Amino acid sequence: MKTRTILCCLALLCAFCAEKATAQIKAYVCEGYDDEDINISSKTDISFSADKSTVTVGKETFKVADVDSILFHKPKFNSVDIVWNGNSATVTIPSSIKGVTSSVSGGHVTITSTNTSEELLYVLSGSSTNGSLTLNGNYKLRMHLNGVSLSSSKGAALDIECGKRVEVKLMKGTVNTLEDCTQGSQKAAFYTKGHLEIKGKGTLNVKGKTKHAICAKEYLQLKSSAGTINILGAVSDGIHCGEGDKTDPENSRFIMDGGTVTISSCGSDCIDSDDYGSMFINGGTANLNISQSDGAGLKCDSIIYMKDGNINLNITGTISQGLRFAYDAYFDGGTVEGAITGNGSKGFKAKKTTAGTTVNNGGDAHFRGTDVTLTLSAGTYTADGTKCGGIRVDKNMYQTAGNIHITKTNSAAVPIEVKGTDSKTGGTRVED
Repeated sequence: MKTRTILCCLALLCAFCAEKATAQIKAYVCEGYDDEDINISSKTDISFSADKSTVTVGKETFKVADVDSILFHKPKFNSVDIVWNGNSATVTIPSSIKGVTSSVSGGHVTITSTNTSEELLYVLSGSSTNGSLTLNGNYKLRMHLNGVSLSSSKGAALDIECGKRVEVKLMKGTVNTLEDCTQGSQKAAFYTKGHLEIKGKGTLNVKGKTKHAICAKEYLQLKSSAGTINILGAVSDGIHCGEGDKTDPENSRFIMDGGTVTISSCGSDCIDSDDYGSMFINGGTANLNISQSDGAGLKCDSIIYMKDGNINLNITGTISQGLRFAYDAYFDGGTVEGAITGNGSKGFKAKKTTAGTTVNNGGDAHFRGTDVTLTLSAGTYTADGTKCGGIRVDKNMYQTAGNIHITKTNSAAVPIEVKGTDSKTGGTRVED
């Protein structure tokens, strides 16, 4: 049925282009509450794969199962619209949306939803230097950040308390900025009690002035269509997921499928998958600036899988680590590159801890295709004698593929140190 609908759209396009052979129009590919606008000029700009499972519009390819329609006019979605203007805010709730109420105090907005059957859309725009949104409910929701800038004087800039999946889209071409207040009780400038999924080709800038910049109580996913996320600073972690129940870590995980993330000026870790949470790096680029002492770029209490993507490390803090993990790690693809200038710091740290204080007692590092390039120019941290290093594994390291190249310019640095078995059966390894 979806294929037939798209074919009808294609027929309309042919008729349109017959009248205006040189015209360029926008096609809007609709997926639920989302649309992607793409410039096209001829019928050949829309085509199906041989098995009809995907459709390509312009230079973008979509799964047919995900596409509801292709339109040639801007679609209008039924949404709750929230617009900030300085110290005030306006909430518009269509009569067709039931079970949603709002209260506004200056620029601070509270939304309460009793809906448990319809996945509602909230669209945020405008700016306020004294504004925030708290959203209470018990059902999953979608949110479009459409050029919103909020600096809160009371707590979090965005506090979503639904306990379910929250899909946030950064609208194409927009810049969105969130900042919380100092010395508050909030966990983050952007907090979700539930699963947080971020997508869209816009930009999100976040600064956490009390604790974390972005925090999700359960899993946090940057989808393949995610745009640019800049963490401008955080008292604790830049991005934090997992909270509370260490006996049930199933939903505590960080997933990066795409996007470009740049994180700087954190007091603790750049990205922390806490409470025995796991980490999956499948794509995208993470630029991690680790200037804090005893911090980490990627910190994971459980398993790390890296299949693709790029991790760029700039470690200037002392006794810090680029990637720190306490269970087995599998590096199957992508690249990890970086410069280490902080004394006692390391690029990789497979950490063995005291039995009983973490999910395990140290993990193995498996290099099965990821290319690693590190430069070590730091020396020993004099307070405790910790040496600067490229890869430090407290248990076993296995390299079966991929290229590892670690260069040291300080004689005290140690490129690779493995306490257990160091097995190399493939790939290349250069220490100079």
